[in-house]
Amino acid sequence: MKITKNYSKISYFIACFIFSIALSGCKEKESLKTAFYGLPESSFVQEAKTSIQNKKPIAIAFTAEWCPHCKQYKPIFNEVKEIYKDQVTFISIDVDDEKGGDISDRFQVKGIPTSAFVRGDGSVFKVEVGELDKEKLKVVITELIASKKRGKDEPMAPFPLEKKADVKAGLKPASPPAAEKPVEKDVQPQEIIKEDTAPDEVEVPELDIHELDIPEEEADLQR
Repeated sequence: MKITKNYSKISYFIACFIFSIALSGCKEKESLKTAFYGLPESSFVQEAKTSIQNKKPIAIAFTAEWCPHCKQYKPIFNEVKEIYKDQVTFISIDVDDEKGGDISDRFQVKGIPTSAFVRGDGSVFKVEVGELDKEKLKVVITELIASKKRGKDEPMAPFPLEKKADVKAGLKPASPPAAEKPVEKDVQPQEIIKEDTAPDEVEVPELDIHELDIPEEEADLQR
């Protein structure tokens, strides 16, 4: 009887031990899940993962050489990088570069320039679409540094972390966020005036048979 009780206790402790290991494994897996979870390895992904391992936040600029707003934004991004490079990892990704395509797709970049800011715990802090001026970018970077980790009920990212085979849409330069959208005037369609193409009526004068020079015999017949 004692042996049976001892066996039950041992079985109970073993079950609890296995359950605790499984639970800790799930927590560990969840803690390793970041905004870059499941992406194929590339130089950009590796740089981002290394930064997160060091609890260092990340600022990413998605741009393109053919984008006029990007040409204005890239020098600003690099200037701010020089100020905060010891506290934040700055990554510039050209959307036409195949090595950065997976990250662009993950962050659902639809317009450029787009700036993504990731906390040191790997969660997305903010995504800004459009060109940022220097002061605005500095404010966001300061807030990013202060935000060490996501809130309790906050998702890891505002987009799915599972990789999907989606088709790239044509990228269009994003308008600056500060600029107000011009009010479109209500343009009325131009009235189409059709020209009267029918031929004008020709007034045919009534003929008096008396005025005609015809023989008297024929004139008597017409009467």
